[in-house]
Amino acid sequence: MLAMGIMISYFVNLGVGLHLENSEMVWRVPFGLQLVPAGLMCMGLLTVKESPRWLASKGLVKEAIRDLAYFRNESCDSLAVQHEMAEVEAAIQEEKEARSGVGLRQAFFGKGNFVRFVIAFTIFVFQQWSGQNSVSHYAPQIFSSIGYTGTTASLLASGVYGIMKVVGTATFAFFAVERLGRKAWLFFSAIGMGIMFFIVGAILKVHPLDDAASGQQPSQASQAMAAMLYIYVCFYSFGVGPLPWIYVSDIFPTRTRHYGLAVAAGTQWLFNFVVTKVTPTLIVDLGYKLFFMFAIINICGMATFATLIPETKGRSLEEMDIIFGAVNHEVRETFIERQRRELQQGVNNNMAPEELSKF
Repeated sequence: MLAMGIMISYFVNLGVGLHLENSEMVWRVPFGLQLVPAGLMCMGLLTVKESPRWLASKGLVKEAIRDLAYFRNESCDSLAVQHEMAEVEAAIQEEKEARSGVGLRQAFFGKGNFVRFVIAFTIFVFQQWSGQNSVSHYAPQIFSSIGYTGTTASLLASGVYGIMKVVGTATFAFFAVERLGRKAWLFFSAIGMGIMFFIVGAILKVHPLDDAASGQQPSQASQAMAAMLYIYVCFYSFGVGPLPWIYVSDIFPTRTRHYGLAVAAGTQWLFNFVVTKVTPTLIVDLGYKLFFMFAIINICGMATFATLIPETKGRSLEEMDIIFGAVNHEVRETFIERQRRELQQGVNNNMAPEELSKF
């Protein structure tokens, strides 16, 4: 949905630039259009029921059962609703026990924890400096810098960029995300992005732009650079864009997940701001070197980082503790075996003698 919204914004800018260029409506129309979905969402929120899990966590069990029955289209005394409510309360209790005694010091510096926060921080720093935000937030300026001069050319090129991002993201989400491991997709994505940026920078260095008239047909070199940027955003959508969020969700256990996701989101928005702030200056000061800079960050940064982090595809949260050294493998296996025996003993004690004879 985010990629779809960005794409629509590009074409709104194109329409405004073509028809309202010299009017004060040039900023009011895009601003007003953003308020429409936001307003609809705000009104819709007034009709949304509270989460049964949240209500139960606050001790409002009756309200939780009522809302759960509403969601399941069942009566409040339904056995299915009562059973699910019991599961919810059990999960809440387990989560409270897991988090009990876990303060900030233990959460960040406990055994096997600190390295996970370092990964969460680093992966989002590299994501934000991969070049996507610079190209996405300043697409018209970026395309102008490679030869798409004039309102129509630069904004239309930006719109096509948005379309490619939507197609790439949808393809990855529906058909490719579970085909390879997290590390493989991150590595493949970062290498592809870096190569595309190197090509753009090299073409721009060899074929520097002349002072072309506004709206002039872009040269073949400019068209080639635009094509590389379109391919670049596909590589981004296949790894560096969505996977950091998935990876961070994979590595944190229940007891520290809220801290981990907070660090990840905070890092993402902090460096989103930084990159957005400095990009106009970098475009002017670096020229073609800007693309080389992003290429080096992608290949030497994210691609190298992807080879160092552990694979999480197909791994459970319990296995993450072993991978990051929070729990010893032999200790975990001993505990699992003891639990298995206790469960089996409980099952045998509850079975009738004639049922036991079948075994």
